[in-house]
Amino acid sequence: MKCTDLLTQDHKIILRGIEILEELALRAERHEEIEPADVKAILRFLQVFADDYHQLKEEAALFPALRRTAFGQQPALRHLLFEHDQERSLVAALEESLHTRKGSDFAIFARRLTELLINHMEKEEKVLFGIVERSLTPEEDVQVVEELNKFQSDPSVQADLRHLEFKYLRKTMVS
Repeated sequence: MKCTDLLTQDHKIILRGIEILEELALRAERHEEIEPADVKAILRFLQVFADDYHQLKEEAALFPALRRTAFGQQPALRHLLFEHDQERSLVAALEESLHTRKGSDFAIFARRLTELLINHMEKEEKVLFGIVERSLTPEEDVQVVEELNKFQSDPSVQADLRHLEFKYLRKTMVS
């Protein structure tokens, strides 16, 4: 398995979280009651899985390997890191909207984060992964895979995600 395959697997899980975030934003826009525990759970998923696990893997294992290649100084890498910081800021804004109980702010920041994450993962899969294919040797890819596999995801975060999917998306899942 290539390093890009591992990261694509993470992207699929993050997309599931985005679907839940979108549903919560929609409910906030309609002024429907949302349980604070559910917002905390999706924020925890975004912080623990999307950032502390997935983005950290990219920043600690993949990006350093790419920097050692001829492609390492491309603006695309710097831009992706910038987007990681934007995502962190938007998650912080979501958390602030939870504490201040401002549903309209939550909806706005959730929409911005959703759009940013979707575009970001698309850039990674269409641009970054092409750079990876062109710049890493098979041996270097194996080394990156070994580094990526050192990171462990908290299983409780994915269990919470499955619970939220059942709670908020089961109507669309059944349809």
